[in-house]
Amino acid sequence: MRTDAIASPSARPGRWWRAALAVFRKVMIETLRDRRTLIAAVLLPALTMPLVVLVMPALLQRQQQALRDRPARVAAVGEEAGRLAAAGEIQGALRIVAGADPVEGLLRGDLDAVLTSDATGGRPRVVTVLYDASRPASAAAATQVSDVATRQVLRDLAAVAAQRGTDPSGLTLVVESQNVASAERMGGALLATALPLFLAVWVLLGGQHAALDVGVGERERGSLEALLASPPARSALVAGKFLAVLAPSVLALAVMLISAIVALALGAPFVIAGPVRVVLPAGVALLLVAVGFALAGLLSAAQLAVSLGARTLREAQQAFAGLYMVVALPTLLAPAAADLLERSWISLVPVVNAASAIRRLLVTGEASWGLFVTILVLLAWTGPVLALTGRALERGGGLNR
Repeated sequence: MRTDAIASPSARPGRWWRAALAVFRKVMIETLRDRRTLIAAVLLPALTMPLVVLVMPALLQRQQQALRDRPARVAAVGEEAGRLAAAGEIQGALRIVAGADPVEGLLRGDLDAVLTSDATGGRPRVVTVLYDASRPASAAAATQVSDVATRQVLRDLAAVAAQRGTDPSGLTLVVESQNVASAERMGGALLATALPLFLAVWVLLGGQHAALDVGVGERERGSLEALLASPPARSALVAGKFLAVLAPSVLALAVMLISAIVALALGAPFVIAGPVRVVLPAGVALLLVAVGFALAGLLSAAQLAVSLGARTLREAQQAFAGLYMVVALPTLLAPAAADLLERSWISLVPVVNAASAIRRLLVTGEASWGLFVTILVLLAWTGPVLALTGRALERGGGLNR
């Protein structure tokens, strides 16, 4: 029968913390010997994040610019459509391509758009643009045709006004768009597109091997109680194991943030067109780390609970795959539901609240009450998850009695 002499940190805090730290040190020594953890926590985020924040946006910008600069390949069916296509070819925006079946050519990718018009010559004149929304080049061609049509309408209005002796400038309206976002705000928005998702993923990856080792791995080896002469309290074991999982998670978080910010700050002027500059004030950086640390605490506790509750290594790995999906899907879908992220209640939803808070903090650079609520909610959820971890440990998930 086990005598739990160190029941809680409040009973004998000195001995309790010594036991927890002893477990932590023992696990960390083994973790540092395991290259998989160091690769997942340091090497992979350091190499991946520059690609994510620099190369991918640069390639996307290059593709969009190439689509804008290249004349769209079009076919025209009908007199009015032919007139519009000819005007676009003169302007250099369109290139007319002849073919027996224009629609079939559009679906094959030989054409970017097909212009059709009614032969009745009614009013108003209608030109229909057929395009393939599954291809970016075809979708861009539809926009190019609309721009050509707008310019042609203005020319027609000017011609009619000249015939009637009217000043054509009174019939036209020039609309100009101007971006008011600063270079710093654009840099924050660029970081916000990828950072929330990869932050959650790398926090999980950083602590994964440690969680498997101190949970189901310890169960298979039965090696933990030999660490101390007298068995430590269950809570001390949980605390030590939790810290051992949290440490590589926080390390992965730090490496990811530093590599992403440094890469964007140094490389953006060379590979990304437009005003982009990364300036992260100390206050914003501290808040960003605080949200990331709170998220790392919750996810580390969840990983530890899953590992201790698993009966075999394979079962733990399968459960980890489910945990990845639960964490990654909300952050992946968050940009598509931007209106929901603005709701006040989103601060109460774990993981999603962190993605929302980080995105808002990077773009605006301002702290809101929702950010502090997010941190408190993440910390509040960590407690019950650690309690479940203790129960799993007591049932034999981490100890062989």
